[in-house]
Amino acid sequence: MNGERTAMTPRNRSQRGFISFSTILGLVIVVGTVFTAIRLLPPYIANYQLQDSIDNIARTATYSQITDQELKRQVMRQASDLGIQVTDRQVIAQKSGGSVNIAITYEVPVNLLARQVVLKFAPAAGNRNITAR
Repeated sequence: MNGERTAMTPRNRSQRGFISFSTILGLVIVVGTVFTAIRLLPPYIANYQLQDSIDNIARTATYSQITDQELKRQVMRQASDLGIQVTDRQVIAQKSGGSVNIAITYEVPVNLLARQVVLKFAPAAGNRNITAR
């Protein structure tokens, strides 16, 4: 009778709602991963969108009559529209001859529960007029 009682104990505990330590640990890891992804993905997505935008700006600016200052303002406006705060010093926009070069460096602080992480981004774009020499 004693042998039967010990064999039934683990099954009875799991049926009564006991959760094992490994289940709790696994749940904590999954929740932590989801939380971290939710906090870190938006800056990466915004950077991807900014990179796409400055690629388009560089392509169109190559064939238009735009000054360096207008080009820089256009880049800063696009960054602002995406929620990325950059200053005049962080944006380099040059148009010379038949080529356009744009470079931006900026940082995004992300607050996680345990600490703050600073993500550094440096999107750049360039284009050259194929008919220019």
